[in-house]
Amino acid sequence: GTHDNSQTLHDRLAEMGAELLIKTVPGYVSGNIVPQPQPKEGVSHARKIRKADGRINWDAPAHELLRCIRAFTPWPGAFTELPAREERLLKIWEAEVMDGGGPAGEVIVADESGIVVACGEQALRVTTVQRGGGKRMAAADFLRGCPLKSGMLLGGATSDAP
Repeated sequence: GTHDNSQTLHDRLAEMGAELLIKTVPGYVSGNIVPQPQPKEGVSHARKIRKADGRINWDAPAHELLRCIRAFTPWPGAFTELPAREERLLKIWEAEVMDGGGPAGEVIVADESGIVVACGEQALRVTTVQRGGGKRMAAADFLRGCPLKSGMLLGGATSDAP
């Protein structure tokens, strides 16, 4: 579905695979199904995912970042750095693409609706987050304890603005 992440997709595929096994194993055992080797042409290999792959590059288009968030949830998790905080990492669990713009990584709005961050194209409204060692929470709850303001930069970006 359009809201799947790697965990929900894993769970759905596990159920589908189990159902498929129930249907196909008897045919295989009886010899009615003959295995076919996978063709070697067109095979591609993906390298192992590393924790660093979850770091958000705000220069990318918002729709690409949303795909990364969904792909890296729950592991390794998509994350960014908060400006000038001792515990800087902020894991992003859920977000949505929206219209908006500005310097990549800049907070456009931070309110009850979430944290809207400018991307290379459009913007992301971050709606569910988690601090290092903390619990997963709505962005609005996070903002009550860690206020972010319009103009702040996420992801280690630095501004020349005074």
